[in-house]
Amino acid sequence: MTHILHSLAAVPGRTVAIHGAGAYGVRVLADLRRERPDMEISCFLDSFKPSGEFEGLRLVNTGEATSGLLQGIDAVLVASANYEPIGQRLEALGCPRWFILMRSLEDEAVRRDKEVHEATRSLAGETEFHRYFHTLYLWRYRALCREHFGAPAPLPPLPREIPGELREAFAMHGRCEIVHGPVWDKRYPANYPLIYTDAEVDDCLRRIDEGDTSVYGQLDDWMREALERHPVAGAEVAVMGSLSPWYESFCLRHGARPVTMDYNAVVSRTPRIRTMTLAEASQGRALFDHAVSISSFEHDGLGAYGDPLDPDGDLKAMRAMKTLLRPGGLVFFNVPTAWDDMIHFNEYRVYGRHRLPLLLEGFEVLDSWGHDPARLRNAPREVFNPLFVLRNI
Repeated sequence: MTHILHSLAAVPGRTVAIHGAGAYGVRVLADLRRERPDMEISCFLDSFKPSGEFEGLRLVNTGEATSGLLQGIDAVLVASANYEPIGQRLEALGCPRWFILMRSLEDEAVRRDKEVHEATRSLAGETEFHRYFHTLYLWRYRALCREHFGAPAPLPPLPREIPGELREAFAMHGRCEIVHGPVWDKRYPANYPLIYTDAEVDDCLRRIDEGDTSVYGQLDDWMREALERHPVAGAEVAVMGSLSPWYESFCLRHGARPVTMDYNAVVSRTPRIRTMTLAEASQGRALFDHAVSISSFEHDGLGAYGDPLDPDGDLKAMRAMKTLLRPGGLVFFNVPTAWDDMIHFNEYRVYGRHRLPLLLEGFEVLDSWGHDPARLRNAPREVFNPLFVLRNI
């Protein structure tokens, strides 16, 4: 069960561990030491990094841990993305209580205002588990306050189950498990677009310079390393499936020219970011030097965003991106991975040993962070969020 904390004062007990040996985990550590000097911080936990030492504390990889690890620890603070599988692993290790820290809700006002300016409430709850979503909606609300788009356009249908005639194709004829959970509703009216402004980009750049991360946590630290190792300065970079100009700002910080690409129109009020729909790019036969796709294609074809159900929606999106890339162009790429293929309908796909090779067909893997096939085999249903650097071949 997910537990939300809005204040470190509410952390129970006297001894805690922090899950997430990344930039956000370091920030939580500093906040704990400042705000809770009475509390003992036992260790860092992490799903990816090997056991050792981090920030002067013991670092334990949870995949290598035994049930005795958490004895004497009153609570674990999760400073990582993918908190649900992390929580399941912590509970399997005997964790008494684990918490997600959400600190910056001026929020109730922002959430109420969001409901005034958007036709659905589908994303409001997400502000409760990470400050990234609070920031996202704060800027979107401010932009929408300045521009009025009239009454909301009708929303496309929301599929709540996979029709029988498509089920075998979605299940890859028995190779992919379909997991049913709460129905996601990520639709928003076509005439209430995302609006990117100079103020928001400046805020993203400031946070990037401070070492901050988005909801993806460790993934953003790897993105910093990847952009240093594979420079993009001077290049035009397509950012696929954007919800905020966060990764566009990563590109700007590294000297690139970002172009936001989405099925729906995104409005840019800053000269630093160009926007384009996929249809416009295809019609104009645009070619980009490189691309960024972080947690995007795993949602395609599942209907949560108002797109039609399509068993191969993700593969088609990948092929569409390939046609927009110059030969030899790089893709900084992320999707959830595991050893077993799964669909958490209607939320996202998890790419296992069968579907991941199909998704990466036509690309060479140049580099990766957090991808360990041996670890996947040892825990076949555990979900990871690696970063790949792909080359278009």
